[in-house]
Amino acid sequence: MNSQIIKTNIPRLDEFLNGGIRPCTITTLWAAPGIDNAPFAYQALVNRLEDGDSCIYVNQSKASSTIEKEIEHYGWDVKPYIEDGRFIFLDAYSGLVNMKSTDKFVVENPRNVKSITESLKKILDEKKTKHAVVVYDSISTLIDHCGEKSLDEVNEWKRIFKEKISTGIFMFTEWPYEKYVLNKLKLLSDAIIQLKAIEEKVILREFFIVSKVNWNGKVKKGVSVPFKITAPGGVRIYIPKILITGAYNAGKSSFVHSASTRAVSVDRLGTTIALDHGHVEYAGFSVDLFGTPGQERFDPILELLGSESLGVIAIVDATNPSSLIRVKEMLEKSKSVGLPSVVVANKADLEGAMSIEEIRKRMKLPDEIPIIPTTAEDLSKVRDGEPTKLKKEQVYAALDALFKKIV
Repeated sequence: MNSQIIKTNIPRLDEFLNGGIRPCTITTLWAAPGIDNAPFAYQALVNRLEDGDSCIYVNQSKASSTIEKEIEHYGWDVKPYIEDGRFIFLDAYSGLVNMKSTDKFVVENPRNVKSITESLKKILDEKKTKHAVVVYDSISTLIDHCGEKSLDEVNEWKRIFKEKISTGIFMFTEWPYEKYVLNKLKLLSDAIIQLKAIEEKVILREFFIVSKVNWNGKVKKGVSVPFKITAPGGVRIYIPKILITGAYNAGKSSFVHSASTRAVSVDRLGTTIALDHGHVEYAGFSVDLFGTPGQERFDPILELLGSESLGVIAIVDATNPSSLIRVKEMLEKSKSVGLPSVVVANKADLEGAMSIEEIRKRMKLPDEIPIIPTTAEDLSKVRDGEPTKLKKEQVYAALDALFKKIV
């Protein structure tokens, strides 16, 4: 394990944390009511187990068996780590519901925070690896059952974490606690990742914000990252709509089909007349692509297709200078000018193709808009009216460039 950085394996989150969580700190997953913060902790702990760490999971809100099943639901098998003693449950739940525990480590009195501390310290004394991640599944439950003053004990936990080379990932749901309680938890946390939701018409979107990092992380006011939780897969950065636009025959359908894990086209006589729709699962992102028709007779629906887009990929035919003019018209008509954007220069390897510099000059594009060339995997398989398979690494380069601009 890199002794300086503990990666969560959640895209963009590690970047905001300047590479990841630092050892001997406490990071709080601070969720609004109704948002599940557990998958964030699951994804991080599995990544640490795979990298050789130990994990102590203090469960106070649900049974250990339930947590194990939830982790498996997201596609991760933790049984080998339980069997080799590197994944340990500290049961602080059974005593709250008068249930007999089957776990090896049990908090005798989970309504007494000192009892939790003693049990935790005992496990850390015996841990098998140099570093351990301590996941506390519900600081809210701790406050509810042990009282607001139980937060004072977190200072003792921080001292133990430093002594035992351990790192805390705590889950908290912001129920209507007194303001001083919330402020105390904020002060105790070395980093805070807020999980919130915003309702747009009938669409409910969830997002996270890194609102505090004591080490050299990137806290930028107002920067929110949309996410959704998939099974299997876990936490994915969710971009609900990227617009793929461009002139007729530039290669929009080819790009959507090449980028997507699944895609459909509405077509007649081999030419797209309405739209392409694709879904992308790539690099921890979950993205929906919407391609526009290129013919001018469909311009009246461009604004409708462009609504609520979070980014745009403009496809130009590198062999056809007139496609550059057309794509600028389409960007204006779809109301996507000003959105995070990338230009894809398709057919870049064909005879007469314009260079990247020429395309930028003709389109008067600023330097901050990337232009990514794309080419067919096999020219012998190109068929008129059918999507062409583009080289994967070039398609991914375009997606990577846009993802960085969006989040």
